[in-house]
Amino acid sequence: MPARKVVTRRGRRFRGYFPSRKLGRMVAWESLLERDAILLLEFSSGVVSYREQPVLIEYFDGQQIRGYYPDFEADLTDGDVLHVEVKASFQLAKPKIESKFRVIAADYRRRQHDFRIITEAEIRREPMHSNLKNLARYSRHCETLESTRRQISFLLKDGALPMNALGLDDACIWRLLACGYLHCNLAAPIMATTLLSLQGGGDDAALLF
Repeated sequence: MPARKVVTRRGRRFRGYFPSRKLGRMVAWESLLERDAILLLEFSSGVVSYREQPVLIEYFDGQQIRGYYPDFEADLTDGDVLHVEVKASFQLAKPKIESKFRVIAADYRRRQHDFRIITEAEIRREPMHSNLKNLARYSRHCETLESTRRQISFLLKDGALPMNALGLDDACIWRLLACGYLHCNLAAPIMATTLLSLQGGGDDAALLF
């Protein structure tokens, strides 16, 4: 659970919750960019689990001790724990903010903890962003796909096949992708000739993380 209360009624910023199948709970977000960043965490098979506003980080800015809450903490498949800051590039261009996060990043390096700032350039790159939004639409009721999962496991036992060779409608394939039963290159447009497999490969294993 978050170390800091995330969603409040104060202010004019967009706030809300994302229904995470990976975590089995609602994940709070405080900006539309954070909401979109959650899609990377949710559908990257390189991320085992994640949480928002995970912990208070104290750092020295040259004058005093200050506190900072990273936007997300991600537990990765290689055992690493990564703290993620989501920030729009126009904000990072402001000297005061750029200086703040340069000091924070240096503090993480000093403590040998992994830290990364991501902007809309990574979060909303296309066609991946549109693919992830589609996955979010279909990522429910995975238990109803069990018989179809057995069918595709037989078809794909010898390797990847194009989407149009499975004999399934597009909505069913999107649900299988969203539930993690099928894998493909999410950084490319998904079409009839897209190769689908049972295991994630180098193209989709990590997405960003």
